[in-house]
Amino acid sequence: MDREAYGRLRRFMEERGFPRFFVARPENFAWLVGGENTLGMGESVAYLEVGEEMVLHTSRVEHPRMAEEEALGLPVRVHPWYAFPPPPSPSDLEHDLTPLRLVLSQEAQEAFIHLGREAAMAVGEVVRGARGEWRECELAGALAEALWGQGIRPLLLLVAGEERLFRHRHPLPKERPLGRAFMAVVCAARRGLVANLTRMVSSGHPRVEARYRRVLEVEEAALAASRPGASLGEVFAALQEAYARVGFPGAWEEHHQGGLGGYRSREAVATPGHPLVLEAGMALAWNPSLAGAKVEDTFLLREGGLLNLTEDPFWPAVEVGGRRRPDLFR
Repeated sequence: MDREAYGRLRRFMEERGFPRFFVARPENFAWLVGGENTLGMGESVAYLEVGEEMVLHTSRVEHPRMAEEEALGLPVRVHPWYAFPPPPSPSDLEHDLTPLRLVLSQEAQEAFIHLGREAAMAVGEVVRGARGEWRECELAGALAEALWGQGIRPLLLLVAGEERLFRHRHPLPKERPLGRAFMAVVCAARRGLVANLTRMVSSGHPRVEARYRRVLEVEEAALAASRPGASLGEVFAALQEAYARVGFPGAWEEHHQGGLGGYRSREAVATPGHPLVLEAGMALAWNPSLAGAKVEDTFLLREGGLLNLTEDPFWPAVEVGGRRRPDLFR
């Protein structure tokens, strides 16, 4: 159990006069106990009852696994698989706990550092070894194998080869060759935390290379504006100004630009005027893009600046605004 997370939830309950509260959403379950209560298909197979003690509710099917691997040490109430009751009220199906999760506990920050580095290195090794004659689905399969080999679950794998790179922002892998330029986008999860990163390859594709430089300039504006006390809306305004400065003033409307990360790929997506104020301990994942180019890493915001959680020391880098950023692999 994450004691910081539990303490925040208890204060939330006391403020609202809730003697008991039920936690079913996967992101909140993981936030509290570090385990997963879903098989990956969106449906919860367990929930937590938080009162004088924390009790795990699950079915006879899931009982041994959930008790031994996902919510260790909790008392368990086992229900028949054919009559597993929904969580009673009040629950996180009615009350949004997202604000409680946004500042990561020290325990979560340490877990995120390990997840980010291991995910980035696994992804980098595979992408560097990919060849233009590979199909997009082959690259996705190799990425999945490498991530699972580190105990990391690939929540999302997007791959676009040269043929599709300029056409689709969310390219599910297809039976298309990678060609001279390609992109791999990964959302990698462990213990509920999600690290987001994008890596790109170009072998003599001048249009991709020119646009990637522009995207790095846009990202630098967002990173420079990401500091404690700034609002998401202020960072978004910096992105808008940067797109105009590099010659693509309306490009921010073509895709979301990222925002806060943590127990979902994006806990909060930045929008014009978004009032949420950044604090030390929050995770950030910006993903500025143009058709044919995108850059993305996951950062931890600290009082002294940003820590790149998904930095790969073996990936070629370029300095942008005093920061080491991933270059195109050639």
